[in-house]
Amino acid sequence: MLVLTVILGILAAAFAALWLLSRKNLKNAVEELRRIRGGQTGRRLRLSSPDRLMERLIAEVNHLLDDQQKAEQAHAQAEKERRDEIANISHDLRTPLTSILGYLQLLKQDSCTPAERQEYLQISENRAKSLQSLLSGFYDLSRLEAGGYALELEPLDPAGILYQMAADYYADFLDAGMEPKLLIPETLPLIYADKQGIARVFQNLTQNALKHGGGYLAISSREEPDYLAVCFSNPAPELTKEDCARIFDRFFTADRMRTGQNTGLGLAIVKALCQKMGGQVSASLENGVLTLETRWKKSRFRK
Repeated sequence: MLVLTVILGILAAAFAALWLLSRKNLKNAVEELRRIRGGQTGRRLRLSSPDRLMERLIAEVNHLLDDQQKAEQAHAQAEKERRDEIANISHDLRTPLTSILGYLQLLKQDSCTPAERQEYLQISENRAKSLQSLLSGFYDLSRLEAGGYALELEPLDPAGILYQMAADYYADFLDAGMEPKLLIPETLPLIYADKQGIARVFQNLTQNALKHGGGYLAISSREEPDYLAVCFSNPAPELTKEDCARIFDRFFTADRMRTGQNTGLGLAIVKALCQKMGGQVSASLENGVLTLETRWKKSRFRK
């Protein structure tokens, strides 16, 4: 009887000690959470004494705290990017508007000659078209990112689209002093794409070369088992390999290669359209030549 009483006493003391430890751990955890909420300490709970159940509970709470911290960091980064975009949009819209208003003021002057008037009107018209292009780019990119840009994938002949585009831009190449080199066969495998979407991709890549390139634009192709690669290459001596990693970011060219005609949205739209159509796009720089490569899924249908 005495032995049983001793054993029960020991067990009671052990349970009491465990209860006190658990209560102490809970109290410490509550205090730590209060300090975390008040920003007075780090973002993790610590256990002051061993307790498996409490360890599991605190581990789960720490996972929640980690997730919350990641969400806050992502939100802060998104807010920074949003503010940067607003600043870039404001700058890019203000540039042509300021120019237009300036030339309109010149047109009001009595000393303005007919030849000057014609010149100022032409410049104002060009700036207005630039502004129209900016607004169109902002609208299209927002629709793409919001899923509101309808695309219908079908088997298409990329060779026909590329040859027609080269003909459409021939006068632009002459004005820019560039030589178009269409290094693709007249017959290419069919690919899956949206007709207007892929035309927009090829047009934006061509316009990018016309605005920022020089010497020539070479358009080539490379066939793979499941994909067809179409590449646009032009000299870009001022570009660096670090630039290639960001060249498809919106507004990137607005910061690094601004000419007054481009906002950096063209290549961002290229990337978004390629991804929406199941394709890929990448950039590389070798010996001062920039190559923008698009890859498209080949169709199982044959011509």
